[in-house]
Amino acid sequence: MKVHIGELIAKADTEVLKLNHAPSTLMQYRWAWHRFEVFCTEEGITELTGDALVLYVQFLATALREGRFKEWKYKLLRKTALVLSEVNETGTYQWKLSKHAGPNDVLDQVFRPVQEHFEGWLTQQGLAQATQDLYATVGRRTLASWQGRKIPGPAALTGPDVAAALVSLGDSYQPGSMRTVLSAVRVLCRFLEESQGCSGLVRAVPRIVSRRVRHVSVLPTETIDVLTNSPDPSKVVGRRDRAMLLLGARTGLRPVDIVALRLQDIDWRQGHITLAQHKTGAVLALPLLADVGEAIADYLLHDRATGANDEHVFLRAQAPYIALASSGSLYEVAARAFATAGVADQPHRGRGFRVLRASLATRMLEGDTPLPVISGALGHRGISSAKHYLSADDERMRECCLDFVGIEPGRTLS
Repeated sequence: MKVHIGELIAKADTEVLKLNHAPSTLMQYRWAWHRFEVFCTEEGITELTGDALVLYVQFLATALREGRFKEWKYKLLRKTALVLSEVNETGTYQWKLSKHAGPNDVLDQVFRPVQEHFEGWLTQQGLAQATQDLYATVGRRTLASWQGRKIPGPAALTGPDVAAALVSLGDSYQPGSMRTVLSAVRVLCRFLEESQGCSGLVRAVPRIVSRRVRHVSVLPTETIDVLTNSPDPSKVVGRRDRAMLLLGARTGLRPVDIVALRLQDIDWRQGHITLAQHKTGAVLALPLLADVGEAIADYLLHDRATGANDEHVFLRAQAPYIALASSGSLYEVAARAFATAGVADQPHRGRGFRVLRASLATRMLEGDTPLPVISGALGHRGISSAKHYLSADDERMRECCLDFVGIEPGRTLS
């Protein structure tokens, strides 16, 4: 059924009201919708169609280029128009972070369809979502490098082109990450050979990569305590941030699993946490330690939005009150804590939740905890992943050092 622009705006307003935005945000939405309504009146548009939306977005882009709009106004007007489009198509609106460009927009009309086909093919392979996302990202960068080298299309690719792409990717990834990058490029090349009629691409991807192993960054117990107590409980995110930091420091949970933790994952009576890990899909059971439980309860009782219609434990501090973004949110939490505690500026040391995870593993090693137990607590697939933390156990590493008995130098250099 066709809906008049005015009726559509009223319906969108009702949907946005459900998100509990601040009054100032609602005022911005309504102002932007009024501007859209004026535009439609001037253009003789009475109903929102795909052509009308394209015409409006083009108008906004032109106004931005000519300096008639500032960037923030362009983003607001464009987003509110997209909200109307979603309400028009679905009858409702699901809030999400604004993205003003698709990730594949960096590719031209030759390589973009290849990337989209590749992403669909990855979905059919039954891979974990995190693996699909990683391979898609590496694939996109690889295609972009070929596009930049003026390769006319997949059919023209050769082994040297693959080698050149790997060199280009080496500028964007750390040496320790290149093993995974090689796997992703190998998968892309296999896809191209199967779907595009290419040949010799997979053979061009080396099987072995030099890997630089860096010393694990760990913090002493006293510093961990300073970090976890650094959030100010009088601030809107204070209790939430402290609970997440304690959870990471005491359990070693990965950031993505902390963000994904749900209310039903916590058994308060039995005192344990049970969740399916994002990375491996395996179920992990952890004890709910007293200080962690108290910090989470303090947040739930005092700062978590009352009546929030979301089952995640940790929510945004501003409307809409939904789960935190799976990437970046906890890095900002950790970065604030490290800066407040005065740890952020120390050289050669990270400042994210991975440092808390590594510090926990190292303390367990120092306490003579067997590697299989550490791997189980951290949710590893096997003990090989936990061996990475051995380098941080200074005392036991010293025991591995050899003296010069039997290989004494034959003469003294003068």
